[in-house]
Amino acid sequence: MEELRLRTRLVWGPDALGSLGELKGLRVLVVSDGFLSQSGLVRGVMEALGGAETALFDAVRGEPTLEMVAQGVAALQALDAQAVVAFGGGSAMDCAKGLVWYGERRVPLWCIPTTAGTGSEVTAFTVLTDTAHSLKYPLVDDALVPDVAILDARFLEGVPQSVTADTGLDVLTHAAEAYVVVKSNPFTDALAERAFATAYARLPAAFAGDMDAKGEMLFASALAGMAFNAAGLGACHALAHALGAKVHAPHGRVNAVLLPQVMEANAQHLPTAKKYAQLAKLCGLSPNHRALSGALRRLCRRLGIPERLAGPVDLGQVAADAMRDPCMAVNARTFIPSELEAILKGVVG
Repeated sequence: MEELRLRTRLVWGPDALGSLGELKGLRVLVVSDGFLSQSGLVRGVMEALGGAETALFDAVRGEPTLEMVAQGVAALQALDAQAVVAFGGGSAMDCAKGLVWYGERRVPLWCIPTTAGTGSEVTAFTVLTDTAHSLKYPLVDDALVPDVAILDARFLEGVPQSVTADTGLDVLTHAAEAYVVVKSNPFTDALAERAFATAYARLPAAFAGDMDAKGEMLFASALAGMAFNAAGLGACHALAHALGAKVHAPHGRVNAVLLPQVMEANAQHLPTAKKYAQLAKLCGLSPNHRALSGALRRLCRRLGIPERLAGPVDLGQVAADAMRDPCMAVNARTFIPSELEAILKGVVG
């Protein structure tokens, strides 16, 4: 038996932010970062919550850590919050998920993404970093799925090009991995195909500042999120979780550097090679996996993504950590540690 659950309510279009009025009369904790707080954008969210008692937790810095989540839980409890609104990129949303997870009771979670990439606004995933041990912990539970996601492309205006590139490549990675993992199905395939083809076509324009393209990337990100929330992710994310904790590079960039190498390794499994060929065809490329991995390398160069990540790191340890990552369990083919080390050698140092 198979099933598909789409729990998150999506809100978009004119006055989408007005839906926050539904939280009138409640105690609401807003989770964001210092940049958005100082820019004044958070003020618009707080004003839309005018009928609620609010508090702001804006201590998110970089990728969320266990320390940040602990601070957020304290803020949640101090307010005795009845709802949480996450406003920001993947870090703010993942931090909000963490503090809701570790809070004393489950409260409704609303997410307003300000980058087009993580898909965290529709998924049961969050990744928290243990800085003391340089480890990333992916949490996966239906309780982490946000209740409402507000998709408003206006909040993507002014996002730095490097962030647009990193997060946009994350969309492509999410879609590509959801498409080929062992738990993929016709419904997740349809979501992944649309997400991948849209992101591949529109990311360069979004990178150049085109607001219509940014809006399409926001929708592609949510589509890819729904696909991988149901099907899962694979070896690229397992490696990115393990490697990202060591090289301290943005998650989307680590995925972008790894993805072509992982594709070529995964394509040794013939059914997977055929699915990559289908993605290539949808993007107007020659229908084979090499055309797709080559096109992704060219796209990365066009967007200023480096071909390699700074080292050195203990590749054996990274490979071992990746083998234990939950994402590896649903990868299209089985890897052994030495194969993962070979992939890592191609992207580190």
